[in-house]
Amino acid sequence: MKYQILIVDDEPPARKLLIDYVSKVGMLELAGVCSNGEEAMVFLKEKPVDILLLDIRMPLMTGMDLLDELVEKPLTIFVTAYEEYAVKGYELDVIDYLMKPVSFERFRKAIDKAVEYLSVQVATEEKREILDYFFIKTDTRIVKFLFEEIQAIEAQREYIKIITPTRKVMSLVSLTSIANALPGEFVRIHRSFIINMRHIDEVQSNEVLIGEELYPISRNYREDFFKKLGDRKLL
Repeated sequence: MKYQILIVDDEPPARKLLIDYVSKVGMLELAGVCSNGEEAMVFLKEKPVDILLLDIRMPLMTGMDLLDELVEKPLTIFVTAYEEYAVKGYELDVIDYLMKPVSFERFRKAIDKAVEYLSVQVATEEKREILDYFFIKTDTRIVKFLFEEIQAIEAQREYIKIITPTRKVMSLVSLTSIANALPGEFVRIHRSFIINMRHIDEVQSNEVLIGEELYPISRNYREDFFKKLGDRKLL
């Protein structure tokens, strides 16, 4: 299987180097090359990819702005000369963070990490129909959750908080990672929140009420949320 990869970088030498690296990895297929975030936004709306190699500081639209705008995000590897963005990368659920100039060995390590994640994702998709629970590791325990009991999942930097009516559990997992393991009743409504539609009590303008908690619906996820909500309305 070949994984589709998109390169987004405003510097021609950086693009050339990454194109060369991609050509050396047999499991990768270059889907396209973009020189800025706006160009990449148009490309991704027409042709989704598996992996995104993304520069951060670019004219017109930065790499972070691009990820903020995308509802369906490819597995992303930041490629940048600016180390100070590493923490922000965790918040945006990127799989790895490469510092320029990038060696082929470091590039290959990041790709192997991404491919391993994608392989797990495929296996999870195949099992999703028959599983109604999952296990997740905390600092000291491995905890079982039924999908149906989860009300919401909140991102807190590199951690997530899983919220049920009776408990709140923290785990060192990205929100994107767990989103890909959840069944169809779960929907992302904000960069920091996934909610279970089965537990919605009310939708109030730009917020969802679950129990006594209000969860914000952000502009980037609003359309997808209301489409799924509409699919479940009786009248």
